[in-house]
Amino acid sequence: MKQSSKWLRAFNVFLSSILALLGYTSCGESSVEYGTPYAKYEIKGKVTDKENKNAVSGARVIVKALNRDLRPLSSYFTDTVYTDKEGNYIYQNEDAMSENYQVVCEDPSNTYQSDSTRIKMEPEGGEGWYQGSDSRTVDFEEDKKKP
Repeated sequence: MKQSSKWLRAFNVFLSSILALLGYTSCGESSVEYGTPYAKYEIKGKVTDKENKNAVSGARVIVKALNRDLRPLSSYFTDTVYTDKEGNYIYQNEDAMSENYQVVCEDPSNTYQSDSTRIKMEPEGGEGWYQGSDSRTVDFEEDKKKP
């Protein structure tokens, strides 16, 4: 029994030494990052009446993240912003899922026709998991609905 105990103790010391050595050598200059690549995106613009160029306040601007096949991701990745008195809107997000977006402009008062466009964000200036940032301007000139 004593022989077995000495052998187990020696084996434990040997394994502990190997594991400690492996752990020490893995702490070199290379670092491991955990997480997901992400970028900061900003989509802004103005919504105006096409006929008289007046600002459209309270317009709903829906930003939908699209996958690589340009199909919408789940509704979880859809955000809505509204225009202010001057017709301006701004959408900002840190996203890890998509670089393609569909921007839809709707008028809750039902005076103007809906309009939409697709954009591709191309972030620059990042390092590591942070891929950088990009800002796009998407203006809408809305046509009034015909009676």
